[in-house]
Amino acid sequence: MRHSLFLAGALWLVSAAACAHAAQPAAPDEELPFEAQIVRCWSAPSGADKPAIIAFKLKADGSLDGDPVIKSRGEGAINQAFAQSAIRAVRRCSPYKVNGKLEFESTFIPDPTKALPDAHDAQARIIDLGGLKIGIKVPEGFCPIDPKRGGYHEKVWQVLTPPPQRAAELKSLDIDCESLKASETGRETRPKHIFSVMRFHSGKEPLPESLVPFLDLLQTRYEKREPLTPQFWQEPPVAGTPFFGRDDRGVYLGQRALREGGKIAVSGVSAYTLAEKVPVLMNYFAADGSDLAKKRQAAIAGIIADMRVEPSP
Repeated sequence: MRHSLFLAGALWLVSAAACAHAAQPAAPDEELPFEAQIVRCWSAPSGADKPAIIAFKLKADGSLDGDPVIKSRGEGAINQAFAQSAIRAVRRCSPYKVNGKLEFESTFIPDPTKALPDAHDAQARIIDLGGLKIGIKVPEGFCPIDPKRGGYHEKVWQVLTPPPQRAAELKSLDIDCESLKASETGRETRPKHIFSVMRFHSGKEPLPESLVPFLDLLQTRYEKREPLTPQFWQEPPVAGTPFFGRDDRGVYLGQRALREGGKIAVSGVSAYTLAEKVPVLMNYFAADGSDLAKKRQAAIAGIIADMRVEPSP
């Protein structure tokens, strides 16, 4: 038996009563609405413009019977990411409370607002990639660098702009607010923490324009490097750019450079993803001597998952 469910990014199609019901434990003689069982596990990226239909089967105990399948979705990387978020939601909420129905086709509907972050939010950045704008939120404690202001801002931007052979164009740059404030009061300070967003170019090798093949290519390219083994964490530290991992939105690389004598100069995480068909490189680095931390991968993965896209008209 098939059953169609209509879910929305901001619960805009789920009734207030169902939402209130989902927030409280179900009474013994009361069945939790099936919609609410999935919605509570769903974190959808913004920017999708087409629904995704996910088919899945359940066993009698409410657990998944096989893998969920995308029956239909919109075109492009954002719609694909939206459909993948629906797949994750179906998996996360298993097992379900069932009432005899074991075969489902659930329709996940994107938030119709597709809004970029509020520009008044201190951590929000709206970045023009050329015909496409993305909205992200940088980590707490970061302040934007604007090269048009000249002085220290321009100097830091120039220093952190990659050379032409790196095939990456710096689009947004933040440093820790502490270093920026000290430098603006006349005590020029080297940034302790850096967060940058770049438009990544393929060079001679063409890059796929859909997300999964793009990530597959980068994973194949970078996973040949030394993985993050216990040896990489040895004392004294080892320099390098090992493959850190991959999820359904990005490919992540560890980064560590050493000063003479073996002390850490820079460490952090680089992440590659697609915004529509535009390749994006994000860097989250520390330049204060602190070591590469897995929490930085979690932070940058969260930024990518929450990235919003506004396609050109």
